[in-house]
Amino acid sequence: MQMKKFSPLQEKATCFTGKMLFLSFLLFLAVAWSGCASAPPVPPQRARALELERKGVESFRAGRYEKAGSYFQKALEANELIDRREGVAQNLNNLGTVYQALGYTSRAKEYYRKALAIHSQMGQEEGISRDWNNLGSVSLSLGKPQEALEFFQKSLAIAEKRGDVRAQAVRWNNMGLAYRGLGENERALRCYLRAKNLNEQIKNVSGIADNLNNIGSYYEARKDWPPALEAYQQALEIDKKGENAPGIAVDLANLARLHEAMGEAKKALDYRLRAWRVNEHLGLKERVLQDLEKIASLYDTLGKPEEAEKFRDRARDWKTR
Repeated sequence: MQMKKFSPLQEKATCFTGKMLFLSFLLFLAVAWSGCASAPPVPPQRARALELERKGVESFRAGRYEKAGSYFQKALEANELIDRREGVAQNLNNLGTVYQALGYTSRAKEYYRKALAIHSQMGQEEGISRDWNNLGSVSLSLGKPQEALEFFQKSLAIAEKRGDVRAQAVRWNNMGLAYRGLGENERALRCYLRAKNLNEQIKNVSGIADNLNNIGSYYEARKDWPPALEAYQQALEIDKKGENAPGIAVDLANLARLHEAMGEAKKALDYRLRAWRVNEHLGLKERVLQDLEKIASLYDTLGKPEEAEKFRDRARDWKTR
């Protein structure tokens, strides 16, 4: 039998826009290594699947999305081989998350739906909650905030029933984005703050950084520069401590955009150049192209057309890759 490979589709669905908000979708990593001498050994095929999942999550968090997808595809096949339905659903969900991160929204939705069908058959509430959250994130990406909100609310109800604080924080954050899409900005801010409070309770620093970015975007939209700047800078400090490269790139881009709006082109250029370098190392083509476009525009603003053209040349080169 020919092994399937993780391969993105030829056409993307909805792409990210210039303003990066932090939508939280969920990876799942099963943990089976107890370290207890009396624990039974993990069967070989399941152990292989768990190791592949671990590598996939590690690659995803480092921004190497296609590599993560390859690991999750192999983990899926390992679980299918031993008919481990929970593992199959977990990796369908993880593959959906990878496709969504890459911008392939329709494909992501397909994987989330498959995962939900299995979790529903099993009556696995944690998985159902995760699938609904991720389906909500797809609806939000497709410009359907009301539909997204309904998914997030259903997901939150299960997370609260189970007492899962981390999951509750994710749902509150995403509900804030849905309310933002509906134009209910004050309700959005309350959701972000609720999510941040929950993340602080469990010391989930990456979640706090995501919440701060969304809080910053709220104040930026109001042209209330000082709290927006403070929120973005705090997010950057947290992501730098955790060496979260994809998050650092977004934080830098947010700061660049904010300083440009404040009329501080030189500061904006410094932040945008730093964001571009991180994204180029990560190989995230869409972000790189966006950065190069903004850098060229800032050089034009600063009266340096030759430098602007150099970065437009770089953008043309990246488009052919």
